[in-house]
Amino acid sequence: MSKIIILIMLFIISISLYSQRDSSLLYFGPSFDNVLNPGLNRISIEHNGINRTFWVETPDSYSPNHNYPVLMYFHYYGGSGGTTSMSSMVNNENFIGVYPDGVNQTWNTGILSGSQFRSVANDYDFVLEIIDWLEIHTRINKNKLYAFGISAGAFFLYEQVASQPNEFSAFALLMASHYDCELSKIPITRCLENRPLITHDRPVSILHMHGIMDNSVPLEGGPIGQYSSRNTSAVYIKSVYDTINIWIDHNQCNSEPDKIDYSDFILLNYQNCKNSREIVVYLFHYAGHGQLNDYLPSGLYGDGMITAVWDFFEDNGQSNLSWLFML
Repeated sequence: MSKIIILIMLFIISISLYSQRDSSLLYFGPSFDNVLNPGLNRISIEHNGINRTFWVETPDSYSPNHNYPVLMYFHYYGGSGGTTSMSSMVNNENFIGVYPDGVNQTWNTGILSGSQFRSVANDYDFVLEIIDWLEIHTRINKNKLYAFGISAGAFFLYEQVASQPNEFSAFALLMASHYDCELSKIPITRCLENRPLITHDRPVSILHMHGIMDNSVPLEGGPIGQYSSRNTSAVYIKSVYDTINIWIDHNQCNSEPDKIDYSDFILLNYQNCKNSREIVVYLFHYAGHGQLNDYLPSGLYGDGMITAVWDFFEDNGQSNLSWLFML
C-alpha cells in the first residue's frame, strides 16, 4: 500500500513540475484564439466605463499554447506602455511583456488630491482584469508572473498591488516607497481607510533600487519632491529603510542582510525568507532620480537595469509544490 502511495505522489510531483515548464509539448489544456500576433500588440478593453489600453509583446516564435512567463511593466509619470519595448529580451528569454497605459500617463497610487500627479482610476482592478484577459487568450505560467514599476509605477505597485491580494511571484520596485500616513498633508486612500500596509499573508520577493542622491523621492523619507514646495499640502513618504523593513517582517527574512559595497552601489540581500522568497536592495551612491542605469553595467541587452530586474525575476519564480511541505 505504501508503494502505491509513493508512486501516486511521484506522479503528482512530476505533473506539477512539468506544469512549470515553458514547453507546449504534451499540453492537453484548452485551445487559445489567435488574438495575439508575434511582436507588439495593442489591446483595448472597457474597464469601469473607461477605455483602457495595454500592450502585449510576444516573441517572434510566439505560439498561444506555449507556457509563457509574464513580465508586467508599469511606467513612470508621463510615460506610456505604448512607448515600451523589450523585444530583444522577450525573444531571447522567451516571455510575454505586458505594458499597461496609466490614465493621464500616471497611476492611482492612492493620492486623493493635488494636481496632475494623481489618478482616481481603479488601476488595481485593471491589473487583475489584464491577468484574466491573458488567461483567456494565451497560455501563461502563473508561477512566473512578475511586476516591474518605475517611480509612479513603483508607488502604485507598493501601495495598491503588492500590499493587497495578488498573484505576482515577485516585484521590482524602483525609486519609490510607501506613503507616511502620519505626516502627509494630502489625503491618501489607505490612510483614510485605516487599511494595513499589507492585507495578505503570502510572502513575495522584492527587488528595490534607489539612488542615494534622489531628491524627488528621498532615500531618508520626507516630502516627495514634486510636492515639497507646497509644505501645507505635501505627500510624505517613509524612508526606504522603513519600507524595506515592512517587507522583511512580512516575509520573515533575516533582519541583517548579506552586504556587498561596490564602487557605484551597495547591494543588500535579505535571505532565509518564508517560502524561499528574498529581498534584494540596490542603493546607488551617486544616482539621482531616473539615473540608476548610469551606474549599472550595460548588461546582455544593453540596459543594465532591466537585465538586473529580469535576472532577479528568473531567480524568484513561485513554485507550485509548496503544498508538499504541509503534508
